[in-house]
Amino acid sequence: MKRRDETGSITPFVVIVSLAIILLAALVVDGGRQLNAKGRAVAYAQEAARAGAQAIDVADPRLDLVPEDALRAAQQYCQQAMAADSQLVKCRAEITRIDDPGGAFNAVTVSTQIRIKAILLGMIRKSVLNASGAALARPVSGISEPDSGKVPTVGPPSVAPPATGNPTATAPPTPPEVEVTPCTPKPTDKPTPTDKPDDDKDDKDKPDECKKPD
Repeated sequence: MKRRDETGSITPFVVIVSLAIILLAALVVDGGRQLNAKGRAVAYAQEAARAGAQAIDVADPRLDLVPEDALRAAQQYCQQAMAADSQLVKCRAEITRIDDPGGAFNAVTVSTQIRIKAILLGMIRKSVLNASGAALARPVSGISEPDSGKVPTVGPPSVAPPATGNPTATAPPTPPEVEVTPCTPKPTDKPTPTDKPDDDKDDKDKPDECKKPD
């Protein structure tokens, strides 16, 4: 009896499809981790810029920053963040001058960078992923324009004030007085003994003087 040949070979189609599936999984996993790192980098930059923007010169009516104090506060926050998060490899603060319709002001700019290790993208020699963030902050006095850019064109509805306590307000009209005259029945003559009493039927037919006509 001839033994059946069980040898075989894998087709190139299976290899290509398998590699494509693995690459897609690597993009999903490591791409999501890189987006998360991007959000953290932006958050660190924003918080460091806000920390520096609190160093306000109270003697300046424009509420401008004190450059030395603002830079020191932002750098101190960066040092604390880098000590708490080992993946935060860069956090640098600077003082820049920006032009505003009200004049030139000092602002704190912070740039950050987070570095993480890839899980599946190492197969294509991409073992390290970098995510950067940047932020700028300065104090602003008041609101110069609507945030949404929309200006209402219709005013609020007007409501009339109540009549109580307002001498100029007109009181509601009072109903006219109606004079009511009481109805007094006329006295009837008492029947004499010689008179014949009327029947009940005749009494019913007599009109009632106090009864209102229909």
